[in-house]
Amino acid sequence: MKNEYRTITGRKLDLSNITQPERNLLREALERVRKVGGWNRFAAWWLKAFNDSGLPDSSPVYRTCRDLEARLGIAEGKVAPPDYRDYLADLIEEHFGSRHRFCEATGIDPGQLSRVFAGKADLSADLLRRALKELDAHLEVRPNREAEQAFSREEAIDSLAEAVR
Repeated sequence: MKNEYRTITGRKLDLSNITQPERNLLREALERVRKVGGWNRFAAWWLKAFNDSGLPDSSPVYRTCRDLEARLGIAEGKVAPPDYRDYLADLIEEHFGSRHRFCEATGIDPGQLSRVFAGKADLSADLLRRALKELDAHLEVRPNREAEQAFSREEAIDSLAEAVR
C-alpha cells in the first residue's frame, strides 16, 4: 500500500503515520470528491470539517484537502492551474522550511522573492537558474494536455484512495 499523497505540484505528503481521526476525515473527503459536489461546496465542507476536527494546520490532511479543492476548482475553470511560483514555493518549503532560509542560502533578495510570490515580479533567468540549482530541481516545458492530467481530479482520487485504504 502506498502511504503518500502527491499534490498538484508533485509534493509527496506522507500519510503513513496519520491518526484514525485524520484517516476518517480523508476518507470522507475522498467520498465527497468522488460525488463531485462542486468546487465551492467541497471547499466550504472541508474547511468546516477540518476546523471542527481540532487538527493542527501542520496535519497532512490540511494540505491534502487544499490540493483536492484546487483540483476541483481547476476542473471547473474557476481556479488557475499552478504556475512556476507554486512549484517553487513547495520546493522551498520542502527543502528549506522557510523562504528566509532559502534567501540566505541563495543570496536572493527576500523582497524580490516576496514580489515574485505576490505576482508583482518574476525571477530573472539567472536567479531562476540559481534557485533551481540550490533546490536540486529543473525547469520542464511540456504540452498543456500532459500537464492537465497531473492536475486532474481523477489523479487525486486514485492517489488518495490508495493511501487511505
